[in-house]
This record gives sequence, C-alpha cells and structure tokens, in this order.
Amino acid sequence: MEKMPKKEKAPRTLQGVVLSAKAEKTVSVSIERVVSHPVYKKIIKKKMTFLAHDEEKKCKQGDLVTIRAVRPISKQKRWLVVNVVKSTQKVEVPQ
Repeated sequence: MEKMPKKEKAPRTLQGVVLSAKAEKTVSVSIERVVSHPVYKKIIKKKMTFLAHDEEKKCKQGDLVTIRAVRPISKQKRWLVVNVVKSTQKVEVPQ
C-alpha cells in the first residue's frame, strides 16, 4: 500500500488596518471580526492586534494590509506583511 503525499496547508492570511508603524521593520496590525454571541445572538465586534514584519517599510498608519502567518521572526512577531491593499494619503491643510 502506497502512502499518499501530504497536502500542505495554505498559510493563514488576514486583512487589517495598521495601527502603528513607528518601530523599525515592524507594524502593529488590528484585525476586526464580527461574530454572533452563541446564547444571546447579539452581533459583537472582536479586535485582535498582531505585530507583523515589514521588511521594505512601505506601510504607514491607517493603511489596509494583508498579513500572512510565518515562522517566528522575533519574540512577538509571527506575521509578515504580504501587500498593502489600500494606502492612506495624508494631506496637510494650510492654516
């Protein structure tokens, strides 16, 4: 009997908003999801924050990004920024 080759799982990807891009090559990404309470059936928003590695420093605060789960990069970083979906343009208004 031959063994079937194992199928590799696709890495977990999430989409969220950059909260902070102050650190060197690291961004803080907030993921928000909407779930229904199992008993009361009320719609609840749940937020989680992940630290993601941004090698090219292309993310700014407020950008919508896609992140992917990777091997541990540092003590808290286990995510990698794949691409910037929507970039924010900050325009300064003269006073």
